[in-house]
Amino acid sequence: MGTLWTLIFFIGVVSDVMSGAIRYYTSLVGVPQAIYLPKMMMAACIVLIVFHRPKVSHLFVLMYFAMQACVSLLNGVAPSAVVFWAWTVLPMFFAFLAPPEAFAMLERPRARFAFLAVALVCMGGVLVNYFGYFNPLPWVGASTVVDGVAVHVTNSSYVGDTPRLPGFGRDSAAAGLMIGLLSTWLLPRFRSLVTASTLLAVAGLSIWATTNKTALVGLAVVIGIERFGKLGTIRRTALWAAAAALLLPFASFAITAAFNHSLFDGGTLSSFQDRFENTWPLLLQGMVRENLVWFGIGPGGFGAAATYYHGNFGFNVGYADNMALYTLANFGAVGVLIFAVLLSRILFSNGSGDRVAWTVLMFLLISGITTDIFESVGCLLFFGVAAKSLWLSTQGQRFPMRHGFVFPVRHRKSTL
Repeated sequence: MGTLWTLIFFIGVVSDVMSGAIRYYTSLVGVPQAIYLPKMMMAACIVLIVFHRPKVSHLFVLMYFAMQACVSLLNGVAPSAVVFWAWTVLPMFFAFLAPPEAFAMLERPRARFAFLAVALVCMGGVLVNYFGYFNPLPWVGASTVVDGVAVHVTNSSYVGDTPRLPGFGRDSAAAGLMIGLLSTWLLPRFRSLVTASTLLAVAGLSIWATTNKTALVGLAVVIGIERFGKLGTIRRTALWAAAAALLLPFASFAITAAFNHSLFDGGTLSSFQDRFENTWPLLLQGMVRENLVWFGIGPGGFGAAATYYHGNFGFNVGYADNMALYTLANFGAVGVLIFAVLLSRILFSNGSGDRVAWTVLMFLLISGITTDIFESVGCLLFFGVAAKSLWLSTQGQRFPMRHGFVFPVRHRKSTL
């Protein structure tokens, strides 16, 4: 099962990195649905794992989401939208259910070379476009039809006159996050300073070309702390990032209500200014006005699902640009509380000395301050892997997640 899970994990990562190219060329031969094969494999793997090792926690999770699905239906969300949401976040549950032995497999030399190859492909796609070769790439701006629904192959957008370059992926935001994630995973494993510095420079230039400032800042902070900080510093930074993701949207709600003028001058902070003064407070205002704060709209009523299954809630239901607000919009304050308790169990645990898992989680939490990380396949996969590894440590099970550092194994079943 560990080998099967690891293989599907890599297929999922590659499919996200290459999603734009894959969807474009499969649509040319009349099978655009082929892009969904990795998720179908993940779904099948989830079924196998649950039936092979059923746990009470699986039943609790299923019951909670069934209850939230009822909230969606009561709020007028289409049943198909609820299913679409489950399909969107499926990679995270696939990663949460990773067999413990899979973590050791991710550390094998072949796996590390595979990660490096995928990272170079991801960065190479952006740089090829950045330096003018094959400009534009054929899948950028193209559309296809899947079961009667028009779907963008790769989103094409601009920051002023500067294009957001997606490389081989589906959009620039996801490409930037994947470059940052893969670099965060790989850089701690390089002992050669020259090799690590070269990869970091190429990654930084690639993220710059995607215009994803969040990923660039996140990578800079993460690498600086990982290289020069102790494990305790990494943990504290992850904790502060989680706190910022939770508190900043509510601070924006209070501050914009108290002041009638902008607190920012725009420029390089224009994206953050828009989130702080428009996206976050207006979303919170809309949820308060429509009495959706406690249980949210329900899964399927907010985010990517709303792009295809439109709902009239009187406010923006397409994006939150913040992981805490995304959780609030879908599951309400109760869902945020549950998520915060589970995340706190990891953040305040002293059981794990796995710097790589902590570093990946720190990057994701920093990115989650201004990004809906739960709608990126790559982010969902790596969030699940990092969280599961650290969660196992809280349960007394420890597995190797970094080359040259082997944890003792204690035979005890995980509750996740």
